[in-house]
Amino acid sequence: MARSKTNKPQRRRRRPHETRLNHATNGSLTTKIETALELQKAGQLEPAKQIYCEVLAEAPDHSDAWHFLGMTLYSAGAYSSSLECLQKAQSLIGDHPELLGNMSLVYHALGKDRQALEILGRVVQADPKNANTRSNYGVFLLELGELDQAEEQFQIALRIDAASEHAAMNLANCWVKQNRLHDAEQIYQNLLQRNSNNLDVLGNLGECYRRQCKWEESLMILERVVRERPGDIVSKMTLARTLVNLGRLSEAAERFEALVAEYPDYAKAHHYLGTVLQSQGDLQRAEQEIRRALKIAPDDAHARCSLGFVFIESDRRQDAAECFKHAVEQDPRMSGAHGCLLYLMSGDPTISPQQLFEEHVRWGEIHGNVQPIAKHRNDRDPYRRLRIGYASADFREHAVSAFFEPILRLRDRTNFEIYCYFESGVEDHVTAQLKEWSDHWRITLGYSDEQVAKRIIDDQIDILVDLAGHTSGNRLTALAYKPSPVQISWLGYPNTTGLKAIDYCLTCDVQNPVGEPTLHTEQLIRIPGGSFCFTPPKNAPEITSLPAQRNGYVTFGSLHRPFKISSQTHDLWAAALKACPDARLLAFNTRFNKELKSELINALVQRGIDADRIEVRNTFRGESYLETYSEIDIGLDATPWAGGTTTMEALWMGIPVIGFYGNNRPSRGTAGIVHHLGKPEWIAKSPSDYATLIADLANDLPQLSRLRKTLRETTRRTIADEQRFVTELEKSYREVWQRWCKEQPVTGVTSIGQAVQLQGQTSLTQ
Repeated sequence: MARSKTNKPQRRRRRPHETRLNHATNGSLTTKIETALELQKAGQLEPAKQIYCEVLAEAPDHSDAWHFLGMTLYSAGAYSSSLECLQKAQSLIGDHPELLGNMSLVYHALGKDRQALEILGRVVQADPKNANTRSNYGVFLLELGELDQAEEQFQIALRIDAASEHAAMNLANCWVKQNRLHDAEQIYQNLLQRNSNNLDVLGNLGECYRRQCKWEESLMILERVVRERPGDIVSKMTLARTLVNLGRLSEAAERFEALVAEYPDYAKAHHYLGTVLQSQGDLQRAEQEIRRALKIAPDDAHARCSLGFVFIESDRRQDAAECFKHAVEQDPRMSGAHGCLLYLMSGDPTISPQQLFEEHVRWGEIHGNVQPIAKHRNDRDPYRRLRIGYASADFREHAVSAFFEPILRLRDRTNFEIYCYFESGVEDHVTAQLKEWSDHWRITLGYSDEQVAKRIIDDQIDILVDLAGHTSGNRLTALAYKPSPVQISWLGYPNTTGLKAIDYCLTCDVQNPVGEPTLHTEQLIRIPGGSFCFTPPKNAPEITSLPAQRNGYVTFGSLHRPFKISSQTHDLWAAALKACPDARLLAFNTRFNKELKSELINALVQRGIDADRIEVRNTFRGESYLETYSEIDIGLDATPWAGGTTTMEALWMGIPVIGFYGNNRPSRGTAGIVHHLGKPEWIAKSPSDYATLIADLANDLPQLSRLRKTLRETTRRTIADEQRFVTELEKSYREVWQRWCKEQPVTGVTSIGQAVQLQGQTSLTQ
């Protein structure tokens, strides 16, 4: 969360009559101190500082003057000088709780959070019934990522003083970091009922809304905060980030530019300026700004990840992997950063299958290390109607939904009841259709892992199917609690999750042949005919005549994302082009920027291919990108992350695709597809074999013409046979359920349900 000022420890504002640390003062000095305090309270720091200095010139051992001068310097940003003054006051009167509390603020401002936490811990021990100190202590724990300990301190503070707005707001801020956004929102709303003009609460509510994808509501609140408190840098930054979410990139960039000009040493402003520049396609400046952020705050793991994403867009995969690896080293709790590293490793031809497997296992050991359900209470009737849950962030216009949609539409409603768990706050027409076809719809965005697990337990799901794996928006850390007796990984990620709580993974006998080491922590379920069903795109244009017949040469084509086009893919494509000296290559994808275009062309030129034979595009003609296939005769595969949707769309458009059979499951996607299409002869197991198969097709134009006319129907009868796949899938569900029913029930420990219920009972007034 973009931290609001109110996330920091809150000092009570001292009134002139409040307790002094130094009691041996004369009337004249007391009057001066009172005057300086009023000036300090009014923000007139320089005249206040002068008065404190006058007092110290007259009374060098005046502890109050040293203390208040230190806090005046703190307010002015002179943190080192502030600390010297407070240490002088400490030497005079010892460990006074309020003095120590203020010293902790200064240590925090200096970036010495461990020292700040240690000092404030002493204050808590000395005065355990002080709600304000407890709340401040919790904030430091929050800053250090100790979320559970921070929450405990805020809860204690609220038990001491149920009316403490600071403790309540900090508890809400803690819940935001725990992804309990809905609970946090309720606290913010309760606080606003007490004081609708509390700009601190409004700023935090704006960020809470932003995280829930309630971007218009967030923008409205933040515009008010910034208008009424123009010096609130964090709210200004959150407002700019909300504009990014709304797609208003130019406005967001202008605001971030203004922020870095006004606050050149504020790391997060540079960081988020870099991310919006990346969205605008200016990768060079994006890298520069994020590097500036890291120079200011080298321990910011989130900025390190953002730099990694810039490198991915620039196709600097090794640099990106190093960024995510470094981020994980800085903060091992960042499961998403670790997942990004796994994603990159899956597309790296230099990583062996065993290395890739071991890193997935390591992810599971680190991020899945929670106490699972030891006893499920689901009815062990092997033949009853089953409750099937599906978890995804992609129940929208997305490739995953195209494969998932037949499962809802064609399912056996007598035997299967469907629950969908949607990790998103953005819906579209596809979402509306999926809602209509499902029996129950749950939103998981804004709920903690424990809350999601509790929801699944309450729904009594029998089989839970994760559709994400290590892709964006996954809730694997919630599934680690094993809220369902049977859990399955499928569709969104062609590899193991590494999570022991996931029992099975759906695959096929081509991607994972029997007898070969599985390299999965899950048991494999090999679906006959393939582990997914292709749903043809509704906007697919009609198939055109063979381009080679009008061009006089064969055109190879690829619509793969640049990320999939590795050095090993360059080798394959160069071999194919060398085997067909007259052929040309057309590569299209909207993600091809100027640098990525040049990189692909240069890589093939270095392998002996004339640049005039290569065309790389990032725009398409007509109403659909699929019309690009009207210019392509033969489709090319990618490795080690092979084609999936791209391969099947090419086949639907009448384009034969030669698949490369790599050394692990991700590299065999196209091979599995063409095998189940009925074309196992289109699978190559070496670059030379690949070149030969490509040349055989390219040299037989009559066959290419026949394939162009018949492949769509062949696809419809095989890999697009929806009912066949749904029947096989539901058969597998029944088999694994019956297997679980035969297992001996585990006795002993209850579930996380009790712990989650206790967390749900915490409230503002406790």
